[in-house]
Amino acid sequence: MREARSSDAELLWRWANDPETRANSFSRAAIPYADHVAWLERRLASDATRIWIFADEDVPVGQVRFDVSSAVAEIAVTVAPEHRGRGYGKAMLAQALHRFREQTGDRVKPRASVLAKNAASLRLFRACGFEVIGSERRDGEQVVVLELSGMIS
Repeated sequence: MREARSSDAELLWRWANDPETRANSFSRAAIPYADHVAWLERRLASDATRIWIFADEDVPVGQVRFDVSSAVAEIAVTVAPEHRGRGYGKAMLAQALHRFREQTGDRVKPRASVLAKNAASLRLFRACGFEVIGSERRDGEQVVVLELSGMIS
């Protein structure tokens, strides 16, 4: 686990534009590379964002991002397409949650907003101790909102 850096732009862009990732995102449109680089630079410069890259034997397998606003940290998890279904998501999220708690204590509540049709992400967050706190509609899609309850699993 390491902090993301500018040199990760192409890797993160490829993961973000993976068809399955786009299908489970709030915006389905492909992300132009220049837009992604500008977005990443803003995120890396922000104290409100933490992005960690995870690797197995020096091979990048995914990322976890926390975007903090007030007392809530919205979480995004991406497992590299070629590494899905191997348990990396849970391991990455659990490790990221521990690091995030070390840095912020209990001042910030981890939260995830997941499309209701994204069964894999819903299982992932529940497996790491998140509980459903509500649902909403965004752009015509049903979204499940989960928060970390108590200790990290």
